[in-house]
Amino acid sequence: MARPVSKAALLVAALLCPSPEAAADSYRCGRKLIQSGDSSADVLRLCGEPRYRDRGQESVRLNGTRQAVSVERWYYKKSRRSLERIVVIYRGKVISIDVGAR
Repeated sequence: MARPVSKAALLVAALLCPSPEAAADSYRCGRKLIQSGDSSADVLRLCGEPRYRDRGQESVRLNGTRQAVSVERWYYKKSRRSLERIVVIYRGKVISIDVGAR
C-alpha cells in the first residue's frame, strides 16, 4: 500500500523547484546571479568573456507591440556536462537568458 504524501512535503517540493520561467531568466556565474535587465558590462564582469558571440534578429515587445530587432547572443557553458546558456542582449541590456543544448 502506498503512503499518502503530506501537504507540507508537497509545499516544500514546490518551493525548492524553480519555475521554468524563473530559471530561464537568470544565470549563476560563480556566486553571482545575472538576470534580465542587467547591463552587458555587468555580465562581462561577473561571467567573463562568452565562449561564442553572434548577432541576429529577435522578436521582442517594445512599447506594447512586437518588433523584430537586432540583438547579440552570448553563449556560456560551464562544463561539458552542463547546459548552455544564451544571454540575449539588446542595446546593452540583457533581455532574456535562454537554455540551449548540452
